[in-house]
Amino acid sequence: MNKIKEEIVSMLIEHSRIIYSVLSDMGVFYNRWSEDYEKHKSSLEKKKNKMQLNEEDADAIKIQLIQNFSESGAGLGNFVALILKMDNVINYPLEFVDMMPKIDIDKKVFPEIYKRYEKLINKTIEMADVLKSTIKSLRDKPDVVFKNTTRIHEIENEIDSIYRQFLEYLYSNEELDMRILLRLRDSIVLLEQLCDRIHDIADEIRVLLYQ
Repeated sequence: MNKIKEEIVSMLIEHSRIIYSVLSDMGVFYNRWSEDYEKHKSSLEKKKNKMQLNEEDADAIKIQLIQNFSESGAGLGNFVALILKMDNVINYPLEFVDMMPKIDIDKKVFPEIYKRYEKLINKTIEMADVLKSTIKSLRDKPDVVFKNTTRIHEIENEIDSIYRQFLEYLYSNEELDMRILLRLRDSIVLLEQLCDRIHDIADEIRVLLYQ
């Protein structure tokens, strides 16, 4: 790998680490929210602030990569496209944690909702973990990259199934207030879109493999 591509991949690795950190923090945010939002309100605000700071760090990496390498020559355009797609991912968990405090449902009355959220979020974080490993392997392990991008596709299919089942559960639950139902729906749509974006990143990485 030439020097320029080595520098780019190093920046991508750091960006992927931030993505994983933000999604992990989203998972922690959800867990504390599900336990007791009011009790954890202060710590949740701090967690959200940390996520926002990480988002700013990721944005700085994106800008630096584009400024340094967008005009460096043929073959680097896909790297720029990749960092743009990676940077877009972080918007979704930030929107998700903004939305959760607006959802007020009793865990004792609707335990199934919390279980389904947890399943969906855990799979999302798993996807981000595989992405981080994939980016790290871009340097010299194309076989691992191919294997991991295939795994991302598999996880995305699993998430689609979890998402559809969650939606069906919500729409068939007559006890849910319509306003709460819509907020629940919008929140899991965000998670599903987040996973679609990671899936798109895996496709972009596949392109890089065959340059």
